[in-house]
Amino acid sequence: MASSNTQKGNVQTVLGTVSPDVLGITLPHEHVLIDMTMGQSSAIALVNSGESAKKAAEIPEAGWEKGQDGPGVAATWTAKWGQPITLENRGDIARHWFYYGDYRITDIDDVIYEANLFKRHGGTCLVDQTPRGLARDPRGLAQISRATGVHVVMGTGFYAYEFHPSNMSEMDVSRVQELITGDIVTGVAGGIKAGIIGEVGLTWPLHPNEEKVLRASIRSQKETGAALSIHPGFSADSIWDTVRILEEEGGDLSRTVICHLEHRLPSRPAPHSFDSAPFVELAKTGVNLSIDCFGWEQSYRQRGPVDFANDAIRLNYLMAVAEAGHREQLLISSDLALQHWQRKYGGHGWLHIPETVQQLMRYKGFDQDLIDQILIENPRRLLTFA
Repeated sequence: MASSNTQKGNVQTVLGTVSPDVLGITLPHEHVLIDMTMGQSSAIALVNSGESAKKAAEIPEAGWEKGQDGPGVAATWTAKWGQPITLENRGDIARHWFYYGDYRITDIDDVIYEANLFKRHGGTCLVDQTPRGLARDPRGLAQISRATGVHVVMGTGFYAYEFHPSNMSEMDVSRVQELITGDIVTGVAGGIKAGIIGEVGLTWPLHPNEEKVLRASIRSQKETGAALSIHPGFSADSIWDTVRILEEEGGDLSRTVICHLEHRLPSRPAPHSFDSAPFVELAKTGVNLSIDCFGWEQSYRQRGPVDFANDAIRLNYLMAVAEAGHREQLLISSDLALQHWQRKYGGHGWLHIPETVQQLMRYKGFDQDLIDQILIENPRRLLTFA
């Protein structure tokens, strides 16, 4: 099974294939609709369920200490669990990410509002990297695209092992590959087809089922011609291990994206955290570098000695890689997966990159050709089926 003739040379959106030429400013790593709670109804259950929630709770205020399991969530944090976002708690939510509703972007009208703001500032395409296990919603994505005119590309694959289906251990690589390829070639929910493989969720150390999913995803990439997008674990070692597996499987590194690099790749303690050398070294492998947490200005959430980048530092990484001759491998996005990042709830929203970051690029010396390369040409190339 391979990509259809209509997909090759085109971009697969939730409303059908389109010519790459229609894509302008594109955010290649977003979550248009997502639910990371996995149906958990209590604070303690969510903390135990996944990597992001565990990281959010590893502070004394939460009643947990880093590296320990328990004794449990603090009483005041349990009280926060069910609160809606308000002006009074917006700052607390941004600092701690520990509100039930914050882990869900499920209101179509809220998303339509965000997408229309993005469109008004020149945006044309959103790539929904919400795979199986994170409440992917094909028909919801189609509804949003129809309502706004913004192109939406749907992802496929599987997230980190905590979010895998209960029978993942029973499936072999070929069966997982078959499921991923089917989403691209046949489609789901009445024929809505995926246009990218990802985000493929990994933790560190790599879980055996995650390695199986990664290998299946690489094989589906080769089979279909779709791009592949990978969410590495919280370690630079996870990134280099991923490259090793890509090479072992004969994957197309030029059509593979490694995500979240600004807070997964740096490993040197402050004041040397913002060294661009590892980014240039990674670019030499041929993979695409996704610096996709634009709008995250939150060193107050730092959990260790390695500094967390802000938007200015993110752009410095981009410029260093571009000056080293790898400008065609650069992508930026905002990975908008929490409710408090939406503009309606006091966040930066999808308009942040076309409105604010694009202008900051100009202030910092990016010429328009490089800006267009990063915002338009690179995602357009990757989304075009090979």
